Amino acid sequence: MTTKESIEAEALNLLCIKGYSGVSIRDIARAVGIKESSIYKHYKSKEDIFETIVVHYMEKTESIFAPPSGDPGAFAELSKEMLIGMMKATFQTFAMDEYISKCRKLFMISAPGNAKIGSLYTGSFITEPIRLNTFIFHKLLAASKAGRKTAEGELSEKAAAMAYQFYSPVFLILQEYDYGMVTMEEALRKVEGLTEQFMEVYGL
Repeated sequence: MTTKESIEAEALNLLCIKGYSGVSIRDIARAVGIKESSIYKHYKSKEDIFETIVVHYMEKTESIFAPPSGDPGAFAELSKEMLIGMMKATFQTFAMDEYISKCRKLFMISAPGNAKIGSLYTGSFITEPIRLNTFIFHKLLAASKAGRKTAEGELSEKAAAMAYQFYSPVFLILQEYDYGMVTMEEALRKVEGLTEQFMEVYGL
């Protein structure tokens, strides 16, 4: 690991525990084991380090919200088994990928009082998941027998409501895992059961 990579890694370790405002360049230098002035050979400021972390986070999560094979239309053909597999894989990534998990905690504890980080948090863990789920359910509803007879506006409203109903408990399960209330095996079993029940209720 290069010095620049070590700075990023140690900064993330500190930031996900203490939050953005609770960490200084001096703290990061001490954690890496270098002089404070040495940080500036690689980064302009603490904000520059943070921006690098955000870029790498975005790169790691970009594929999570991408449709199968890059084709949005493929969502219309998701089977129950495929949706369960996708949900479990996404859950595991957000919960267990060390870098993503640390970023998630960093954004969450730093959001109050910091509009920029607040936007990152709400975008990554509220807005984008709801948008994706709305899109998926819209495609599934439109492809269903009942959906083909339903007006577009009504389909859109129903899909949006379904997205909130579906994502909220998944997000809650993620919090349960974070706080050690459930194991990963238990969490994935809950996610699978939730997905099965949801698709059965809506006849998907």
